[in-house]
Amino acid sequence: MTLPAASAPVRRRAGRAGFTLIELMVAIAIGALMMMVAIPAFRAARKPPLIRAANDFLEACREARARAVLTGNPMDVLVAATDETTVVSVVPAPGFGTTPAGASGSSGFFKSAFPEDVAFRTFVVNQRNAVAGTTEAAAVRFFPNGTCDALDAEIQWQRREMLRFHSDLVTGMVTLEAMP
Repeated sequence: MTLPAASAPVRRRAGRAGFTLIELMVAIAIGALMMMVAIPAFRAARKPPLIRAANDFLEACREARARAVLTGNPMDVLVAATDETTVVSVVPAPGFGTTPAGASGSSGFFKSAFPEDVAFRTFVVNQRNAVAGTTEAAAVRFFPNGTCDALDAEIQWQRREMLRFHSDLVTGMVTLEAMP
């Protein structure tokens, strides 16, 4: 009895076929690195406009406090509302010492425009409404000793969602809380 040809042993070519374990591990590692870079960027792009604006304002406050402590000159966080958007920037406080290199006028150290439909509802600095009835920019001052002006502000998006900012006078830290 002879065996059919189909059950005869299959011989491999002398060359290699397929991938080695090392090649597969390298490909998986490259794919993982690409995902680690892409996912945070994708999530940042999908953040709601109110959260992006709040993060920008908090970053401006942190930047102003750090620059005030490091340079020995007070720094201002300016909030200017135009017809279309709200712009937050960090600039040296006028009339205090010399202007550090690279900071002139409104260019400043940090500048961010809020997303569409996001604006400050209230902006109270040292118990005075800093934006009521004026076209000038409102400012919160951060001092070289790490302190800052008293700030109570509310930011809103599309007249629905709101967040509130408070400053701690002693530490100069600005905190954020959700509003019901």
